[in-house]
Amino acid sequence: MPHTAGMKLERLPAWVVDNATSVRREAEPYRAMTPAARWEITHRCCRAALSLLRRSPYAERALTLVDPLPPSTIEALARLRALR
Repeated sequence: MPHTAGMKLERLPAWVVDNATSVRREAEPYRAMTPAARWEITHRCCRAALSLLRRSPYAERALTLVDPLPPSTIEALARLRALR
């Protein structure tokens, strides 16, 4: 049985919130950003990841790894191409 069994919500500290509220609070700054501002953050994140990857002994393997597309995606792409 979890250690929180029987614990009433009103006894929790005020900073404890449900998961949905937590996610909304974390995402809020990004919702108000322009697409250009979000792109800049994404670009910086990708550059940092590539910088770390280049230092890895598995860099070549990681950079050449390609996940196969699931059949549902292949089928959807085929349908879209047929619309041309």
